Amino acid sequence: MVGWGKSLRLTGAAVAMLLAVTVLQAVPPAAAHADAGAGTRVAAAQSPAPSPGAAPSPTPSVAPVTVFGYYRTPWKTNSFIYEVRTDGTVHRLTRDQWKAVGAPAVAFAPVSYARTSWSTKVYALVTWPHHDGDEAVDQVVPLGSAALRSVGSPRGRVMGHVPTTTYFRYASGPKDLYARTPDGAARLLTSGERRAAGSPEAGKVIGGGYYRAAWSRKIHFVAPDGRRQTVSSAAYAARGKPQVSVAPTVYARTPWSKTVHALITWPRTPSDRRVDQVVRLTSSTYAAAGKPKTTMRYRLPGDAFVRLPVGRTIYHRMSGTLTPVTWSQWRAAGSPALRKASLTKPMYIRDILIVNKSLPLPRSYGNGLRPELTRAFSKMKAAARADGVSLNIISGFRSYASQAAIYPAKIRQYGYETAQLRSARPGHSEHQTGLAIDVNSISQSWGETKAGRWVARNGHRYGFIVRYPKGKTSVTGYAYEPWHLRHVGVSTATHLYKTGLTLDEYLGVPSKYR
Repeated sequence: MVGWGKSLRLTGAAVAMLLAVTVLQAVPPAAAHADAGAGTRVAAAQSPAPSPGAAPSPTPSVAPVTVFGYYRTPWKTNSFIYEVRTDGTVHRLTRDQWKAVGAPAVAFAPVSYARTSWSTKVYALVTWPHHDGDEAVDQVVPLGSAALRSVGSPRGRVMGHVPTTTYFRYASGPKDLYARTPDGAARLLTSGERRAAGSPEAGKVIGGGYYRAAWSRKIHFVAPDGRRQTVSSAAYAARGKPQVSVAPTVYARTPWSKTVHALITWPRTPSDRRVDQVVRLTSSTYAAAGKPKTTMRYRLPGDAFVRLPVGRTIYHRMSGTLTPVTWSQWRAAGSPALRKASLTKPMYIRDILIVNKSLPLPRSYGNGLRPELTRAFSKMKAAARADGVSLNIISGFRSYASQAAIYPAKIRQYGYETAQLRSARPGHSEHQTGLAIDVNSISQSWGETKAGRWVARNGHRYGFIVRYPKGKTSVTGYAYEPWHLRHVGVSTATHLYKTGLTLDEYLGVPSKYR
């Protein structure tokens, strides 16, 4: 049994379900009383037994509920018959149920047709009469194409407000007002459409809506269930260009890194502040966000502390990047469990490609000098020329196959022990990275020339370091090579120049063949 009053309490989805799916039967009075405990509307509480000698209370006069009529809808896609009672309740009957009550006469229910100004969707406004002169709309039915054709394809009168339409706002757009029509479709109303609807207030503010990151113009739609999709500029315009808010974001970094991470919330409720996404910001994206204040944290969502199969260094792994940490920093983070990280080929630590005797490259890696190196060397060469120094590349990119030929030749030339200090095994040569060059001369005495001293003092300004400095053979695994320059970027090169650290020490990786 389904009861419909005159308040239009049913949503369009409930109406569609009512007309298309559920078959409900009228409940006999006896069964209704038997089911009173389940909350039926017929159930009534029992009165206490009168005390002896007490005068009986007068019984109130209640009009009996009778059947007012039997109706059907005019569209042929609905074959049900509806029994309407004088109390306003409506019972949907199958043909067999209708025959069982004597096959009484059936009339078409009064129906008018309406649509909104922004859609061609037609709605049937149905009256289920339960007294003479009843014209109130009891039900709104979104009509499909087949049902619409069966009633002559009426266009429907344009209404600013279709009955049972609800209004809401997204948390992201307090200035926007949406209408949800009986078919469940949502529409951002224009100012004219708001006035035509009677300037309604939003029934509620729901989570989700339109958001973007502070550093990006890309728009995301967040559904109340948390699903998120990117909205193209064309789709954004088609949706009425709704108000877009910046997603709530916390900017955080760790004590051991200058990298800023954005902890983004894509709100699914107005008060939602859970972290949904962690984005590692570059210097340019951080600047685009307005260089917001950062908070210092020892842990970030999704991070881990790991150790490599080589060395004893602890690394913080975040967004795929490894950063060395001290033991005291690890303890300050709560001494989390240390995971074992596998060595990758190639291996990046602090976003720097590291190749040494412990960490090789794959055979197929590299195909020439990298553009960032050639640009930096051109600038350095011009600056050196201005100071009266000539710099030239005498060895650049070297493939795995080339190194495989050079290494045994060095062993024959110098002997095995000395060759280990002067030449790399295949796959362990920095020349294969495309980020290393030899300049001018491969003599250690070149480091004492004007050109050698100039490179040692100024190379960091262009992102270069002397990769195998004097006195660091026990760390790098190679003899002093003042001519061997590695490009690591200006920031890292300047840090290593000022601290005197080798690249291996800075990245916490030993250089020993395994």
